Amino acid sequence: MHFNFIDTNQEVTDAWQRVFADVPQVTVQHGSIFDFPADALVSPANSFGYMNGGIDFAISKHLGWHLEKDLQYLIREKYYGELLVGQAELLPTGSPLFPYLIAAPTMRTPMTITRGPNVYHAMRALLLLLEHERMPSGEPVKSVIKTVAVPGLGTGVGQVRPLVCARQMRLAWEDVLTQKYATVAGWETMCGNYAYFYTHNESDIKYDIP
Repeated sequence: MHFNFIDTNQEVTDAWQRVFADVPQVTVQHGSIFDFPADALVSPANSFGYMNGGIDFAISKHLGWHLEKDLQYLIREKYYGELLVGQAELLPTGSPLFPYLIAAPTMRTPMTITRGPNVYHAMRALLLLLEHERMPSGEPVKSVIKTVAVPGLGTGVGQVRPLVCARQMRLAWEDVLTQKYATVAGWETMCGNYAYFYTHNESDIKYDIP
């Protein structure tokens, strides 16, 4: 599976270039996310599936206004009315450019999220969905989705600083894709990163990442 991290904000793409420089599965692009078709497009939506602002408004405009209603229906029926930060949902779009949308909320409602692990939780939920969930047909998601387009998470309305966003995304990458949780030692190191989400001090990161 390959990830395209795409944003119109040069500071965001510069931060990704720095933090994911040694990850071959990630390509960083500066520009419009709609210029780089993929099997799935990530919406850093809010927990109630409103897609009328920021990148979500642009997604609705490009892929169809039905997406908000479809997502909100799933949230009501499957998640009892709220898709929590730390959960992710997949739905078809009907678009040949991005056949699937992945909603991975970074916030409960539109708000600043400059402190806390919201970006980490959104990225973690996205990766867990891709790694472990199944399509309605029973087929593994990762056998259907090979390319994923990801915008900046929380860097718009959420006002998360670019480098903080990139590092939270990288921490989630390490925790899920290298299975830090699978051993006691790895899990304890994973737990040790908690302070970074509030201090933003590089010294509080327990992993060797850029």
